Amino acid sequence: MPTDEFFLLTKIMDLSESVAKISGKIDGFMQSQSAQQAEINGRKTRISSTESDIVDIKATHSTIRNRLLGASAICSAVAGVFLTFGWPIRQKKFGL
Repeated sequence: MPTDEFFLLTKIMDLSESVAKISGKIDGFMQSQSAQQAEINGRKTRISSTESDIVDIKATHSTIRNRLLGASAICSAVAGVFLTFGWPIRQKKFGL
């Protein structure tokens, strides 16, 4: 009988050791998952920050573009008025 008890105790110890190893691996996996989740959350924050920066840049670009188009329209109108009215007067005055 003592051998059977020794055999059973040995198997119980082996099982306990295996459970401890598996438990350690599960703990390591859970820590890894937590670290990855923290990294993902950090990246999400950076992405939303970048998205808001892009929205600001688009708004600024649109404003600058509209101002340039307005300035171009004004310059075109001034050039058109000059060529229509000012150039003939200038030709008459200077004899061009």
